[in-house]
Amino acid sequence: MIKPTASQPLAGIEVIELSNMITCSLAAMTMAAQGAKVIKIEPPAMGDKMRPLGTQKNGVSGFFHNCNRGKRSLAIDLKSEAGVDAVKKLIERADVLLHNYRPGVMDRIGLGSDVLRKINPKLIYVAVSGFGTEGPMADMPAFDHVIQGLAGFTDLQSSEENSFDFIRTFICDKVTAYTVSQAATAALLARVTTNEGQHIDISMLHACLAFMWPDGMMHRTLKDDDKFEMSPGSDYFQTINYKDGGVAVAPLLDSHWEALLPMVGYPELLGTPLYASIASRMTNMDQVLEVLKNPRVDIGVEKAMEILIAADVPCSPCVKRDDIESSEQIKAIGALETYVTEAMGKLTAPTPPVLFEGKSTSQAEASPLLGEHSRAILEELGWSKDAVNNLIDLGDVKVTTI
Repeated sequence: MIKPTASQPLAGIEVIELSNMITCSLAAMTMAAQGAKVIKIEPPAMGDKMRPLGTQKNGVSGFFHNCNRGKRSLAIDLKSEAGVDAVKKLIERADVLLHNYRPGVMDRIGLGSDVLRKINPKLIYVAVSGFGTEGPMADMPAFDHVIQGLAGFTDLQSSEENSFDFIRTFICDKVTAYTVSQAATAALLARVTTNEGQHIDISMLHACLAFMWPDGMMHRTLKDDDKFEMSPGSDYFQTINYKDGGVAVAPLLDSHWEALLPMVGYPELLGTPLYASIASRMTNMDQVLEVLKNPRVDIGVEKAMEILIAADVPCSPCVKRDDIESSEQIKAIGALETYVTEAMGKLTAPTPPVLFEGKSTSQAEASPLLGEHSRAILEELGWSKDAVNNLIDLGDVKVTTI
């Protein structure tokens, strides 16, 4: 029996993932980085919809790779008898099942929570939906940008009245993914005491509301009429743009503004009531931020950083994505690793961000080809070589080899 270690706390845990796109894929990969063994079950025709999206090599995209490192792939049709039987056999030994099908789909194909937890009462069954299992939108399809709209992210991102804009990364998918992995891990911890599994429902909408609320809805949290109104904290920050780049600053303290105002060419504003305290600054946000949006002098990024660092102002240069790999700070913490896989060649990906006992770990593993492990997994479950070949001939199973 594989036992957990400090750096691999989920060693010995087996996760079955039935999903498309990011939420469960990234959640399962996060658990794999901490030692869990993950089997990803995909449709045999085209697999996870992420596979062909974006820059790719040999039919596998960087997008797919970034959410699926270190997994095994079983490509089997869940509408077939063999597909349902295979999942049920896997569940006999599994610890966690993750899926992001719409509410009711797993029940209709015979793989609902009640069925699978009867087979294995210790199973942690995590069902991820877009809008939840109740309400007028429960059965609607959901993608990241749709949830951004309903959760208020598109309003938060825009600075103009009645104008909306997306955050240009799949933030709702990824927030939900980390919520899923945390919930599954917490349920595994509870199982140590209860000796029982459980059913968990998580919606993207709910996860993203909880994520956005602490700062994005701070102005809507207190409901009494005698509250003192201030803008959301996120409105307080601004980049300073120069010809040679930008600087991100978070000037909270009075001392920060004492350094900042002369730097951007407004020394005459030192000591004025508007900039005298954090309360006055936050209640006059539009006026305050104008000096950062419109610096009178262009001293450049390097000089600006010198001034801000000397005054202990939280700051950093704004790095273009193409330059991230050359950042000395990112190199110093070992946040990225470059390695070679047989199918995708040389590639760069993040290392796991959690340093258990202060030590970095690697997840320099391949992402699976579609059905790369189908034959091995089915034979482990008791199918003969001939039976697997028959399923391949029927189109119920796909096997891909490098």
